[in-house]
Amino acid sequence: MSDHRELAKAMDLFHFEEHSPGMVFWHPIGLQLFRLIEDFMRRVYQAHGFEEVRSPLALSRALWERSGHWEKFRKNMFFVGSFDADAEPDYALKPMSCPAHIDIFKFHKRSYREMPMRLMEFGIAHRNEPSGTLSGCMRLRQFVQDDAHIFCREADIRDEIGNFLRMVKQVYAAFGYNNFSIRIALRPEQRLGSDELWDRAESALIEAVQSLDYAYELAPGEGSFYSPKIEISMQDHLGRFWQCGTIQVDFNLPQLFDLSFVNHQGDLEQVVILHQAILGSLERWIGILLENHNGVLPLWVAPVQIAVASVSEKSADWAEVIFKRLKQIGARVELDVGDHTIAKKIRELSARKIPLIAIVGEKEAMNQSLNLRRLGIAGQQEIQLAHLEAELANLNWK
Repeated sequence: MSDHRELAKAMDLFHFEEHSPGMVFWHPIGLQLFRLIEDFMRRVYQAHGFEEVRSPLALSRALWERSGHWEKFRKNMFFVGSFDADAEPDYALKPMSCPAHIDIFKFHKRSYREMPMRLMEFGIAHRNEPSGTLSGCMRLRQFVQDDAHIFCREADIRDEIGNFLRMVKQVYAAFGYNNFSIRIALRPEQRLGSDELWDRAESALIEAVQSLDYAYELAPGEGSFYSPKIEISMQDHLGRFWQCGTIQVDFNLPQLFDLSFVNHQGDLEQVVILHQAILGSLERWIGILLENHNGVLPLWVAPVQIAVASVSEKSADWAEVIFKRLKQIGARVELDVGDHTIAKKIRELSARKIPLIAIVGEKEAMNQSLNLRRLGIAGQQEIQLAHLEAELANLNWK
């Protein structure tokens, strides 16, 4: 079993409904997994100089017209009506957060001392994807994106792309992915702006990737309508490539929105926007993660890291001691001291893909130890509780 929808059912993470196509119903354990990844990414972004913001779900037609989305992207947008009940819809659910982050940047007059300004949010995006393209978490109509925007000088572009690629390498390795591919998507036929601006943006991307000695492919015609972009793709267990991370060099929206800052000389200088996401859709990332690991998630991100199961009522007290001590160190732990046989407990806990199972019988209670089973590894190991506490407390990512 490797389809993420079947794995999610077995692990009780999430499901889908016909009345909300392309949208996820998260169960408690699944939402815990989602939050673990979100919190991890929040720490990574903060460590790399980003500040978290929050923006509205619905923005007015006037804003989408100014950004070019109303003309170029309207067929993929959901419209949500008007404050006037009799008027035509003039608001849309945001498919991305760019115009909202632009509004945050424009709220104050900005100085060169604030450059680069790095903003990010876990933005809830809605895109009206054709029903035939929907595929579980891999393609949705509602999803959460680690949506980041860097407002910077043109001279900052290379350093910021380098920072982006370092973040990609760090984050992907934490989930067990040490290989990814880079494509540079170039200007599409339908686009905003002049050829001169596109030349500058494309050259900045290519030169930055070359300077960092990364291999890459060019993808003519596949950039967004306002900017070229680097696309980071990973290969799944079936050999399919999924785009996850991206960074775009954008000279066009800053021009449309008249974005500037006061430079060292006291003059107004136009800003460059870098649109960035490391994971892309968090839901897609979770779908890929489940399938590539067949549900056996890296221990640091497993929503339930360990289950403590008693063999009988005689060992239940020691099982509870283990449970409480593991809770105290912050481990995500479950306790099963029910009446089922230990064989049935192990089967049910293993079916839920819980990475570690601590089995406690009368012998272990007497020795103040436990028998540890690791999912996917035959046999079990008798260890002292302190040994297990140290293993769980010293995870690289928690």
